[in-house]
Amino acid sequence: MQKLIKYCFIFLLLSGQTFAQDVTFTASASSTTVAAGEQFQVTYSVNGNASKFQAPAFRDFDVVMGPSQSMSTQIVNGSFSQSVSYTYVLIAQREGTYEIPSATVEVNGKKLQSNSLRITVVKGNPQQQQQAQGSSGNQQSSSAGLDSKSVFIRTFVDRSNVLLGEAITVTYKLCTKVNLVSYNITKLPSFTGFWNEDIPLQQQLQFSRQTIDGVLYSVADVKKVVIYPQRSGTLTVDPMEGEVIARVQVKRNRQQSNDPFDNFFNDPFFNNSIRDVKYPIKSEPAKITVGELPKAPTDCNFSGTVGKFNAEFSLDKKETKTNEAVTLKIKFSGKGNIKLIEAPAVNLPPDIESYDPKVNENITVAAGGSSGSKSFEYLLIPRKPGHYKIPLDGFCYFDVAKKSYVKITPPELSVMVERGTESGAATVSGTSKEDVRMLNKDIRFIKTGPLQDSSSEKLIFLSPAFYMLQAFPFAAMLIVLFVRRKQIQQQSNIALMRSRKADSVARKRLKTAKKFLAANEKQKFLDEMFRALWGFASDKLRIPVSELSREKIREELALKNMPEEIISSFNETVDACEYARFAPPSEDYRLEDIYNKGIKVLTELYKSRR
Repeated sequence: MQKLIKYCFIFLLLSGQTFAQDVTFTASASSTTVAAGEQFQVTYSVNGNASKFQAPAFRDFDVVMGPSQSMSTQIVNGSFSQSVSYTYVLIAQREGTYEIPSATVEVNGKKLQSNSLRITVVKGNPQQQQQAQGSSGNQQSSSAGLDSKSVFIRTFVDRSNVLLGEAITVTYKLCTKVNLVSYNITKLPSFTGFWNEDIPLQQQLQFSRQTIDGVLYSVADVKKVVIYPQRSGTLTVDPMEGEVIARVQVKRNRQQSNDPFDNFFNDPFFNNSIRDVKYPIKSEPAKITVGELPKAPTDCNFSGTVGKFNAEFSLDKKETKTNEAVTLKIKFSGKGNIKLIEAPAVNLPPDIESYDPKVNENITVAAGGSSGSKSFEYLLIPRKPGHYKIPLDGFCYFDVAKKSYVKITPPELSVMVERGTESGAATVSGTSKEDVRMLNKDIRFIKTGPLQDSSSEKLIFLSPAFYMLQAFPFAAMLIVLFVRRKQIQQQSNIALMRSRKADSVARKRLKTAKKFLAANEKQKFLDEMFRALWGFASDKLRIPVSELSREKIREELALKNMPEEIISSFNETVDACEYARFAPPSEDYRLEDIYNKGIKVLTELYKSRR
């Protein structure tokens, strides 16, 4: 509007006059050698009626402010001249020599191109550089009336005192009293000491009017997540960092001029301008006090599940035949940390063969925690006929509402197995007279040499080999009984069995993680890698899930005389896996590197334990 009025005055005064001038379009910098973190100006000037200005891409610099446009007009002895300038305020963060490409503009329908600029960035004072990075936006925005009460991020937690494994909803809200052009999250929180799951939000921010600290703001949820503490004590929910570009109205400082047009437009009505100002924002950390769960009863098979759940146990058939499959299904449903439920142990008779369970999840994450179901399907194949009972371990969880443990006792399941058409026992058919006959010779050959007394030949039943062959079946039976008894004792020791199967379980999970990596399914890949590392440590070191923590793992590995580099490598891999779930893609946390590092640390742990 200001430009339009000014052009109208000029047109009325200079109508009918013709003028010509040499049009130039140049780029200049306040300094071509700057320190890292120091602000400097880049100005593009054109001495003509310019339009369609196109700035270059400032790839190696941060734009603090701009473009700020200014115009000047002069009339000397009837000669008219006009110039327009566009100014940017930039900051360089890294040392080196960089080139700012050319800008373009149109004057009287002709497209002009400016010169490029070469900027040398030298090492600056670290303290000044840090202040420039964190406060340059504040310095620029202070003139625009921005402060920490104008726009900020606030962390809200629905509870700050919880028990181990209890769900906490964390919401990061963007609060503003000014108009925002855009926002960008530069650092996501790392939930150290928590298992976390994101609550889906819409990509477009949904603002609503809310009162915070007695002031009315426009508020939108930026990130919402459900976290489950994995260790007791005082834990910290890390802050979120970002930056916004706010569109604010600022006053322009004009100097007195002899030009009547400049004095006219120096009126306060024309002296305000709209600028887009970058401003850094950061939320405050939140403290969570996590209490220990009460001691579980001795008959409660507690594995760290907290919430409210139901359990279903069923067989798809009660009667079957040998070598025919039967499906055992165990389903858990309810609300809580349901994703952390492990496959329950099934103690099967030796004549029933089983396979690893198939896991199905139907989980919804919302404010207040996760809810849904998780089921395990076991494929059972009876090899011999008979009536078999399927003994199942009870399921025990901690009910937060009741503040007590709840034990679910499974029903007694059994299956009747009949002999199938194809039995495993061998059968022998009858022998016919045709099978007994002399081959090739019907008369024994008459020897022509000296005869030997058959009584001098050693009888076979008097030889040591005969008695060894007779004793072999009894010895084999004793060995089989001893091995079988040993297996039964080992299977009754659940911790020992988990420790022995830790290697194979970790390999399967790494194989599954590799499939997710190939399919570019980041979330599933990181979940499987976390289970592989965490599960291997729990099984190999025989640490219950309810007591599993980084400190506990470090303590147990140190007691086993593990090298410190292996312990540190394990913790670094787990931290990288947790951080990469929410961090933006970067060279520091590439999924392939996390996978290779996980394989390496598990291999080192396996070799050291062996």
